[in-house]
This record gives sequence, structure tokens and C-alpha cells, in this order.
Amino acid sequence: MAHRRNTYSAVVSNVDVGSFPTILEDDFKVHWLSLTYFLDLVRVGTKLSSIKTYADHLVDFISQLETDELELDQVSDNWLVAYKDTIKSRLNSSGNVNTEDYATQILRSTVYFLNWLEVNKYIRGVVGEDESYKVRIQKTSNDIKHRLSKSNSKGRRRYAAPRTEWIDAIKIYGPKRVDLAVRFELMIDWAKVIGLRAMEDCNLKIEQLPQIETSEKAILNKKLLTINLNVTKGGKIETVPVSPMLVKQTWEYINGYRNDIVEIMERNLRKKYEIYRDPGYIFLSNKTGSMLTPRSFSNSIRKAYLAAVENGDLTIDERVWAHGLRHNFVVNTMKQFDMDKRIKRPEAVARQATRHGSVDAMEPYLTDRFNDDFHG
Repeated sequence: MAHRRNTYSAVVSNVDVGSFPTILEDDFKVHWLSLTYFLDLVRVGTKLSSIKTYADHLVDFISQLETDELELDQVSDNWLVAYKDTIKSRLNSSGNVNTEDYATQILRSTVYFLNWLEVNKYIRGVVGEDESYKVRIQKTSNDIKHRLSKSNSKGRRRYAAPRTEWIDAIKIYGPKRVDLAVRFELMIDWAKVIGLRAMEDCNLKIEQLPQIETSEKAILNKKLLTINLNVTKGGKIETVPVSPMLVKQTWEYINGYRNDIVEIMERNLRKKYEIYRDPGYIFLSNKTGSMLTPRSFSNSIRKAYLAAVENGDLTIDERVWAHGLRHNFVVNTMKQFDMDKRIKRPEAVARQATRHGSVDAMEPYLTDRFNDDFHG
């Protein structure tokens, strides 16, 4: 994925501007188009702090292009709509879902960059005002506008927590390869069954799992197991209960399809006289052999959801997204505690069970908590 680096010093138009942002692609080569764009912004008087912000936004944009294997001249309004939804479904550094305003800021920077590319003839027929262009904009005397670069945060719709049947519906629209499909479904189950955030799901390691023999014994005795989460929103190690059947299925994946990824990576690197070191994550990328990223996981769920809508298995309102899997878990947990008359303070118990910092933090789940239509 692309990432930002700053120079120690830089001289632009005979002026020392100090630390200056550059974007490196996944092969660590400089992304020259964005660098040329940033230098052009300096020449027209844009503040360096603003350019660094734009650089962060374009890192996200370029990384998404790499993930989707698209070139700049393949960007369209439909793709930008899906991209904005992807941004909003991801977690930020605080472990919260990105806001509408943040997604809008990235889209605004993206559209300005695309327009600059079009004006300077680095791309052709992509950005313009009439219907012949893939990305439609409106030009004013001193600015450009795009429908996605306007925030809809005021009065915007809050999506319902995805029902279990909606989540099950997207599974068949995951990756076509059997090994990747198994990984996809397992990651969904881990997120839904114990309420993992995407980053927690991706950071699971083999060493955290109880042994397969332990899981088989627990299945016979109808007992839950526990695991320690080493990567969490708050950075603290947390212990959570887990289904022994899920643990057993995960070990079967590890001993089968995951081992295949490791063997392929070892063989490919051996040809280059390099050594592959297994990072220990349960869910590996079949392309890099390293941890499957939250972005990739989120994108795969988004694509499966859109495919389910296109094929009529879901409506556009029956939305499933990566963090929505945790929403499903939280709502189910709260409803179960509400029905248990032995629990005097269900909100407090649910807060602990769902690993929220406060009862107020669970406010987004309250609508579906008392919805009789919500079935786990």
C-alpha cells in the first residue's frame, strides 16, 4: 500500500520549504504525479500544512486504487461512491468508524487531484462537466464542485445493524477460490460471533488459539473457551469467550489452506534466494504472505454485499459492512441480557461483554436493541 514520507529538507522555486511530503507506492517508488501536484500547489501559494493533509488523503486514494487494481483513467463516479462508503466503513486510529466529514474531505482532495491531472493532460476524458466524462464536476469562477465532496452528515441516515440472515447472504458472494472463500467466511464468523473489530480480526495469531484437542473436548462438554485479544481498540489485552466449534474450524483452516499459502511463499522466495518467515497471523494475504489488512477485509465484504444486492438476495437497505458484524454481535448481546431476568443492570453487563468504554458509547445500538424484528 502507498504511504507518506517527508523529506528532511526541500527547496522549491529557490525557497527552502523544509520538510516536504512525498508518496511512495507499494514498491517504494516515488509517486511522481502526486509529487508534481504538490509542487504545483506550492507555486500557487498553498500552505505546506495543507499540502501534507492532501498528501494523507491521496495516500488513501492511491492505496485504494492499488487494492482494486485500477489505473487513474479508470476512476468513475460509481467507483467514487463505493470508495466513499469504504472509507466510512473503516476504523480510524481510535477504533471508531470514520465519519461522513472525514470521507468527504478525502473525496474532495481526490476530485481536486483528478481535475488537476485532467487539466494538465496526464489523464484524458475522466473529469469534466458534461455526461461524456466518467467523473462529473461543476466549475465555478474559482472552484470546482462534485456531489460526493459535499458532506451529508446533517440528518444523514443511520443504518440498521445487519441481521444474521443478511450476513449469511453475502458469504456466497465472497472470493471464488475455495481457500479464499473459507478464509472470508471464517473472518466474518470471528467478527460476528465474538464482536471483533476489523483490526482485531486481522491481528489474530495462531498462538492465541486454544489447541484443537481442547476445542474438541469443549464441544463434547458443551463449554465455551476463552482467548486473549492482544490487539484491541484501547491497546489492552482483553479476554473474551469463544465458541469451541469456531476454534476447531479455524485450526482446520490453519492446517490446510493456510499451510498452502505458507508453502507457496516459501517456494517463491526460495527462488529469489530469500527466506520467508511466517508472521504467525491466522489470516494471511495470499499475495504477500503477511497479515491480511483491515482494508482488504472491509473491501471484500463491501464487494460481496454489492453482489448480493445486484443479484436480488439483499436490498440496498439491508446493508452489511465490516464494522456492522460487530454491530450484529452487540445488539444480540444486549437483547439476550434484556431477556435474562437475573441480570439487574443489562446495560452495564453488556458494556463489559462488548468491550465498550462506557454505556454512552453503545448509543448507536439502542434502536435495534428493542426492535422485535431483529433476530440473531
